[in-house]
Amino acid sequence: MRYNLADLHTHSFCSDGLRTPTQAAEEAFEAGVQALSLTDHDTVEGVEELLQAGERLGVEVVPGAEMSAHVKEREVHILAYCLDWRNEHLGRHLDLLRQRRHDRGVAIVERLNDLGVEISVEDVMSQASGGLVGRPHIAAAMVQSGVVANKEEAFNRYLGDRAPAVVAKPYNGAEDVIELIHSVGGVAVLAHPGNSVSEHLVAELVGNGLDGLEVYHPAHLPHHIEHYSGLADKYDLLQTGGSDSHGEPTGTRIGDYGIGCEAVEALKSRAATYVH
Repeated sequence: MRYNLADLHTHSFCSDGLRTPTQAAEEAFEAGVQALSLTDHDTVEGVEELLQAGERLGVEVVPGAEMSAHVKEREVHILAYCLDWRNEHLGRHLDLLRQRRHDRGVAIVERLNDLGVEISVEDVMSQASGGLVGRPHIAAAMVQSGVVANKEEAFNRYLGDRAPAVVAKPYNGAEDVIELIHSVGGVAVLAHPGNSVSEHLVAELVGNGLDGLEVYHPAHLPHHIEHYSGLADKYDLLQTGGSDSHGEPTGTRIGDYGIGCEAVEALKSRAATYVH
């Protein structure tokens, strides 16, 4: 049975998830999800496979990505929907981000080595399975090597935002990211604002062309949902929602969180205004 549910925030092993795009589509189908977006970090590598699997299973696919950005010193994530994922300009930008992610991963491994943690870049790359390198892959390599008992310990001791081995991401202004998304026909939505995003920051992003807010997310309690739904109404922003599922056995599953499929129609309508 298909439900009026769209899960617009999921991940595959093309970034830091544990499933293939096809497995994401199958999980969505089994959960009764009608529309699905794969929003891997700074890549659209899995979109083609997901589109094929979605067509076979009768699950509508919304092409997407989750893109890293900065507002001054603050990192934010921008969900891009309905974008022309084959666009060459977008591809060049994502290739640059891929190289930057790899370089950052190498720098973190070198810092860990300086701290006495014996893992190699090859150990990390094997965890990434050819996809984009991220801190979760470094944490997995640390667990495999026996340095830490689990990923949580890896982040708490070494890889968290203020931990000793962390290396900051290169600056990528939110205004430039939003402009890029619009230039390839996409819609820009602020991901999981939670407790940490002020109305002032939302207003600044709106001034840069932000289209929407992710209101429904596993990290959002009822008061978050009420607050960001209110801000969306105040600033005439679209609302989205999703599970942010990475495919971990004990984690959130596709379809556990989402939003009505009318949100997909709203995204399509907004995206049509950016098609040149």
